[in-house]
Amino acid sequence: MDKYNNSKKFTPVFFIILLLTLISFETVSRNTIQPDPQRRIRIQDSILTGQMEPPYQYRIFKPVLGYTVQTILSPFVKDKLKSHILSYRIIIFFVFLGIYILFYRFLKIFFTDKACIIGLLLLQIIIPLGITSIWEDGDYYTLLFYLIGLNLIFSRRDIFLPLVFFIGEFNRDQIIFLIVFYMIYLFSKKELFRPKSISIILSSVILWLTAYFSMRYYFGFKESVYTFAHNLHSNKSALTLIIELWVSQVLIFVILSIKSYSRSSVFFRGCLISLAAYAVIFFFNGILSQLAKFLPAYLILIPMSLQFIMNEFTGEKVFPESIS
Repeated sequence: MDKYNNSKKFTPVFFIILLLTLISFETVSRNTIQPDPQRRIRIQDSILTGQMEPPYQYRIFKPVLGYTVQTILSPFVKDKLKSHILSYRIIIFFVFLGIYILFYRFLKIFFTDKACIIGLLLLQIIIPLGITSIWEDGDYYTLLFYLIGLNLIFSRRDIFLPLVFFIGEFNRDQIIFLIVFYMIYLFSKKELFRPKSISIILSSVILWLTAYFSMRYYFGFKESVYTFAHNLHSNKSALTLIIELWVSQVLIFVILSIKSYSRSSVFFRGCLISLAAYAVIFFFNGILSQLAKFLPAYLILIPMSLQFIMNEFTGEKVFPESIS
């Protein structure tokens, strides 16, 4: 029987995924959604009415989705605060469920069940460590978009990839870095310069740019206070804290990934190198203490670290058709 369709494995793996989902869901809910719903509602309303400062003004995916769920729940939950909390708790539950299912499917391409579970546990440990504000749950949406993209790439359904860039841009600009992972994948398969590949790359960039400029056209081109100079000053002034955070949460994965570099596939070797550029962009275009924005990097660092921890190689297997 195909090991991906073994029903005896389905139940324990699914319940592990469900347990990890509940832990992350409750942790993030208690620390971001529930502490100050009044302020969150003000932020949501400011974005929806076009009165928010950039770049938050252009991150409309989360508030639009939240407002939609609130509208659906309004006949049943009259209290505005309770409706807001419940709506975003429902959304973040399914976001984390999607994250763990898709990360398991991604890991399953390369590793055994045991290694995949260890990988999920490592991701679950990292997720709560990046919590720094009450409005950062959108960073987990970004992680989900990256996982959707990676699963489409490795399942050879990359024809749908441009939609991920289009929709994902309404959440965070950083979805564009997924194109680097995609190009590295194509290079590893010697398919980078095929007409189909070039078409998908161009379509992805065009749709990303369409989403990017459409929001700025609709809400107006606003000058951000979070300039290059501002981010550089913020990162330099909090350098001690940043070093502590990155040493405790990132460095060990980088070391393990480097140790596994020589036995890694071309895809992972290329992606690890590209993360240096990702980190540099993050340094000049973001606040380095907000590590939730670095979560997509763990989709490369964790699999590479697993090679060292589990003594397994990232050779590709048949793409799994089910959770287990």
